[in-house]
Amino acid sequence: MDEIYRDRVRERDLDNFLVEEIYASRGFLSWIESRLGGRFAAPRALTVRLHKSPPREVDRRQTDVRIGWFDEDAEMRACVLIESKVTADFQSGQAEAYASELEALRIRLGATYAAAILVAPAAKMPALTHDGCFDAEIAIENIIDFMHARNVEGTDPEIRRRLEMRIQLLEALCGKRTASGWVGSTIAEKRDFAESYVALAGEILPELGVRPSTDGPKAITRIFEGLEVEGLPPLALRHEFGAPPGWKYANVLFSGIGDRVARLRESGLLAGTSFTAEQAGKSLAIRLATPAVDPMRTFDDERESVERGLLAIRELVTWLRQVAPQLGPIVGEPGAEPFASRSMPTEAAFAEQLMETYRECERLGYRPTGMLQMIHEHGAIETARRLIAYPPSEGFSRLATMNRLDLAIESIVQREPWRALFTDDELRRAARKLR
Repeated sequence: MDEIYRDRVRERDLDNFLVEEIYASRGFLSWIESRLGGRFAAPRALTVRLHKSPPREVDRRQTDVRIGWFDEDAEMRACVLIESKVTADFQSGQAEAYASELEALRIRLGATYAAAILVAPAAKMPALTHDGCFDAEIAIENIIDFMHARNVEGTDPEIRRRLEMRIQLLEALCGKRTASGWVGSTIAEKRDFAESYVALAGEILPELGVRPSTDGPKAITRIFEGLEVEGLPPLALRHEFGAPPGWKYANVLFSGIGDRVARLRESGLLAGTSFTAEQAGKSLAIRLATPAVDPMRTFDDERESVERGLLAIRELVTWLRQVAPQLGPIVGEPGAEPFASRSMPTEAAFAEQLMETYRECERLGYRPTGMLQMIHEHGAIETARRLIAYPPSEGFSRLATMNRLDLAIESIVQREPWRALFTDDELRRAARKLR
């Protein structure tokens, strides 16, 4: 009976284990809940249902396992999403997709009634960098310890044998290794490289910021923030490093319109440029080839390649601004007015802005969960109005201490296009609080 599983196990075996164990053992479910600490409050007196590979609400991707708490009308009132990883790494945008799903669920269910957990071998976990997209990480070894604690003398012999087999399955999952091995989530060389990269980016692209990175083994893309082009929908601007020798890309992504690549190519906007249009998953990517960059080398060794990449980003930004009137109808919502002509932004767009602010605060180590709860109860615009009317909150004071009042509601409402959502009196009150 020894080593029945060995390495003949797959990620789906972990999913199946979690579904069965959560269903069969109320103690195991309670243990899972405890790992979330104060970030999740499981409702009582509701029916717990498990779903394997359910489609998500935001992008219709699948979650590995979902624990749902349902009321007597079969309405889900709380949930925990579980992502399992054994040998695979995150696909591009996968962790961010979990964050988007979680935000949508928190708005609908409440700030403490939705959470996400990452489960993986302890040796694999550091490589799975996700910038706080998951509320808790559970190593498979921790689950093994829990199972051992249950498998004590006096337990029914059949139950003991079942527990022994489950432990062996989990141990086999922990024993799987990739060819390259796993390394820590922050690499000193990459951290030093990242700091130099940000400094040079500030010289070439002073109007943009570089999103903070964990500088782990998967930190091979730099994402730029702060680009808003009148006439264009929200976009993602990225510099992909790749692996030298070779080429990667500076690119801009428009989410959810990958099927419009042919339309862009036929428009003639790319003629005479070095840009290409490609489908990247469900997104439309406009990209420019750049030299590959190795962030494990010294920055001086890679400076020329980095500079060429940053200049490509600048070229792409300049082009986007020049062609925005022609590009807008191609990448905008079908049948909608051009973005530049919309006088009043939607509440959904403002809610997304507040969620992006929440993500930025989270990256700084601050979680304004009170704001999330208010958005769920009152909506985004009413939440902003109430916060503007209230005396400075603890969160406002914390942002002031961090010198990040640019993330305060009072700052956000001063910017275009959000000013149109508020009265002159509300804007003046917000400005006074900032002073």
